[in-house]
Amino acid sequence: METNEFLYQIMPIRENFTSNQTAEEKNALEAHFFYLQNLLQEGKLVLAGPCLDASFGVVILQNIEEEEAQTIMMNDPAIVNEIMTGKLYPFRVSLLKK
Repeated sequence: METNEFLYQIMPIRENFTSNQTAEEKNALEAHFFYLQNLLQEGKLVLAGPCLDASFGVVILQNIEEEEAQTIMMNDPAIVNEIMTGKLYPFRVSLLKK
């Protein structure tokens, strides 16, 4: 079976997002984290995390088709709650630490 992989980049919709979050934004980020944890448990997530300057984050997905990757990205609570935007890219994990 061919492995299909995708990366989606998420970016906060406003500057200084991490330094002055509202309660709603904090709740959305918590839901985002649990959403990604669930994808990890389902075997669809390779890795996820933010840049340390919080300018963007990445989510790498595997073993899915493009339509499902798009659906996963659009259902991410950070995007649903409009605190971040997302962009999907076809991707290949070429090297991975074991």
